[in-house]
Amino acid sequence: MTFGRAVTLTLIGSLWLWIAPRAVLASEHTSTKMFGNDLFLAGSDVRISEGSPGDAILAGGWIATGGAVHGDEVATGGQLNLAADVDGSLYAAGGRVRLDGKVGRNARVAGGHVELGPHAQVQGGLTIGGGEVAVDGQVGKYLQIGAASTRIDGHVSGDVDVASGELSVGPDAVIDGVLTYYGPRPASIDGGAQIRGGTHFVERRHWDRSGHRRAFGPAAWIWLAGWIIVGSILLAIWPGFARQVGEVARKSPWVVSLLGFAVLVCVPVALLFLVITIVGIPLALLLLFLYLLLLPLGYLAAAAALGEWVLSRRRSGVQPGARDRILMLIGVLLVLFVLTRIPVAGAALRFVLIIAGVGSLVMASALRHRGETATATTT
Repeated sequence: MTFGRAVTLTLIGSLWLWIAPRAVLASEHTSTKMFGNDLFLAGSDVRISEGSPGDAILAGGWIATGGAVHGDEVATGGQLNLAADVDGSLYAAGGRVRLDGKVGRNARVAGGHVELGPHAQVQGGLTIGGGEVAVDGQVGKYLQIGAASTRIDGHVSGDVDVASGELSVGPDAVIDGVLTYYGPRPASIDGGAQIRGGTHFVERRHWDRSGHRRAFGPAAWIWLAGWIIVGSILLAIWPGFARQVGEVARKSPWVVSLLGFAVLVCVPVALLFLVITIVGIPLALLLLFLYLLLLPLGYLAAAAALGEWVLSRRRSGVQPGARDRILMLIGVLLVLFVLTRIPVAGAALRFVLIIAGVGSLVMASALRHRGETATATTT
């Protein structure tokens, strides 16, 4: 990672000191900010048609890009239509992600449905994690995919590594390197496909009986019991703060998700800078401890926020008590316990829950601190 790239990602945290308070009150509007040549956009509907002179950091329910981005592009949201040409690298995550532009370096993409359009070009390597993945464009160096279902019908100049529940290779596919496939059964390869380096199949049954036993083994149930105990204690001790975390997540889901993503990215960069200074090593160790503590708390916060949402739908206008919240949290944790053990999709769900929960905790803490400061100033 270059120094410029590290500085750019660190600026995300500073951006939210400016955006977050406004976004909670008016999340339907788009917030725009420039840091030097770098463009930051957040809102329910985010569109850029002329690109950005530097990096572009985007978050929203619906994102569409065009023009040219003369740096890196980072985008996260519900539906992403990325047609801008990116000189640097692309990092994207969302429910549905479609890439139609050119990427000068590497691309890292994650989503429920990921599609590389026929006109898309990635000059470097492309790594994709998702539920359904379709590759129809061009990839320069290598292609790596982890998905439930994969289709390849484009041109890859290097090797292809796929771990998927199923893989189909279309008639227009051209792979100059080796195709290595990890899956439960051999890939379906059309007779017109050209795989010049040959194919290599490694049988991997991700959801066989032994995997099922491991996923729901004694250790997993012990972890679940731990989540329930810790979550119940936290809800009983800090009911007001737990309610505020749920309200923040419910009102501004995309804002807290990007904030959580920014925290997960920025803290390791800050740790690296502190370690380099030598003097900052003790502070780096403390920050690392807090960072590792924040991840499981983020998962619990997301579960509590889901519970608050369900309670608000069931009890219109009636404030639930601590007992109701604890029982709902237990129910949500049980459901998530099953869903997060689904291969591939479960890992994606766990990641989304953590970034949303971390963002909710950080934003709720900031709003709570601002309220206490305002009260102290008034008195």
